[in-house]
This record gives sequence, structure tokens and C-alpha cells, in this order.
Amino acid sequence: MNLVCKYLAIISFGLVMSGCTGMVRSVDKGDVQSVRKVVVVSQLGNNFVGSLTATTVFGNSSYKVNVNDWQVDQKLAASAVDAINQGGKITASTLASNAKLPELLQAAAAQKADTLLVVQLFGYSNQPEFQPGYGFHRRKLFNIDRSCIYSLFGTAAYDVKSGREIGIAWSFPKWESIPCEHSTDPVWKDSFAKYSSEEKELIRKAVIASVTTNVRTSLKGLGLLP
Repeated sequence: MNLVCKYLAIISFGLVMSGCTGMVRSVDKGDVQSVRKVVVVSQLGNNFVGSLTATTVFGNSSYKVNVNDWQVDQKLAASAVDAINQGGKITASTLASNAKLPELLQAAAAQKADTLLVVQLFGYSNQPEFQPGYGFHRRKLFNIDRSCIYSLFGTAAYDVKSGREIGIAWSFPKWESIPCEHSTDPVWKDSFAKYSSEEKELIRKAVIASVTTNVRTSLKGLGLLP
């Protein structure tokens, strides 16, 4: 990859990370037809976010806890690979890496892939109270009290040979205003330590269900799944 392409790829990657909604688009049909081998990298990380948005900012609260043992990135990437391979037209494999885009492109090229998919933290300006990634969010506003497990991210597709970004898609359908499923069991708590082992397991399962479902939504948004 020449220096110009590499520079443009780095800029594109940075814009995606900042959540530039104007760039969200599916992969052109011509590009989709040329996709034969895909490498999927998930870089959501291990932070589970608990957050409360209250009527005023003085009532807001949040926490983060490391849930490395949940293997969120691994399970998300595996779900994406399974979905792609089931289609029969494209083969896919996973790559576990926290490297930057140039290194990821090199690794994908080494696997003889033509397309790189990077799942990454992606903010949603219409709902800023949802922190990018995954977690348990509660909203209290006058007579409204709503909580849910959610995941919020984006998937960027790159042509491996040129480093060109060919598409970006949300982790949830664009017609939905809130990137989550409503939840009442267990109830939202202001500290992860307050949950029992059984409740933590319920939350873990809900998070895995959310990210594995939403990555497939993301792939559909790119045009890589029907």
C-alpha cells in the first residue's frame, strides 16, 4: 500500500472512531460483488458500562467494569464470521488484534483476504447518553423510568489492496431511535458489585445476545448479508 493510500486510510479510520454519522453508507454493489474473502476484527474492548441519565445532570451517574472473561469481542467476531460463511458466497475468518488500521490491513493481506471488517466503538449523536460499546443504561425523566441492555458500535469495511474504506454501518437499524432492548430483570443498579452472581450471568448473556445480533444488523447495513 503506497503512502498516500495509507495516509487516507488512517484519516478515514479516525473519522469512523469519532462517530461521523455523515459517512454511514452501505458498500457499493460493485464492491460487494468483488468480495470473496473477509477478515473480521472486533475492537469494542472489555469495558461494560453502567449509566444513568436523570432529569438533570446532577443526577447522572456511570461506572465501567472490566469484563474480559466475557470474551465479547471474540463472540461478536465469531457471530459475524458464521453469518457471512452461511451465505456461501463469501468466506470469512477472525483476527484478534488491537492494532491500528495499517497493521490490520497488512494482517488481512497476509491471510489473502480482499476485505477487512473492523468493528469499533461508534457514538450516536442523537442519543449521546448511550456510551459507545455495550452496557446497561437507565433513563429517568419525570414519569419515565426506562432501562435496557444495549450495544452501540459501527462496522467499517476496507478494501485490503488499496486501503480504501468502502462502507460503514450502524449496529442497529437506522429507523430505531434507541440502540437497545428494554429490560426489567435484573433491575439497573448503580454499581456492578451490587449484582449477584446469577444477575451478572443474566447481564452477560444479554450483552452477548445484543452484540451478536447487532453485528449481523451491521453486516446487513453494509450489504454483505441479505
